Amino acid sequence: MPLIEPPKHERHKPADVNKKHKSQLGLQDRLALVITTAIGTMYAVYFFAIFMAGWMLWQTFFNGKPFDPYPFAFLLFLGNIVQLLLMPLIMVGQNIQGRHAEIRSSEEYHTTVTSYRDIGHILEHLNAQDEELLKQTRLLEELVKK
Repeated sequence: MPLIEPPKHERHKPADVNKKHKSQLGLQDRLALVITTAIGTMYAVYFFAIFMAGWMLWQTFFNGKPFDPYPFAFLLFLGNIVQLLLMPLIMVGQNIQGRHAEIRSSEEYHTTVTSYRDIGHILEHLNAQDEELLKQTRLLEELVKK
């Protein structure tokens, strides 16, 4: 039976992309990810909704002692400040998460290419074995006929 040469390509060994990504993060990147992850939850939405509703209820129903002399103007100001601070921070966090996705997709691509090459090699080997088995079967049939 003819031997098939093993593939000449370098085998790709899958890596832990999470460790690879974390090793590339600095302190500021980690801080941006923590804040982005926290702000991107429903708990943050609930917090802001309760805060705003509480502020508006206090100003509306406790007119004797409102802490904001111009109803909702200071609330609007605070909301704008929060937006101005969080929008760039969230964009930075999303860029960092995007880098992680790029590392992951690159790793998946290299793993898929290696698997594809290995499957091709296995199919070549199976075809060679099929040819050899057919050749041996024919020889046995000829011997049986004689």
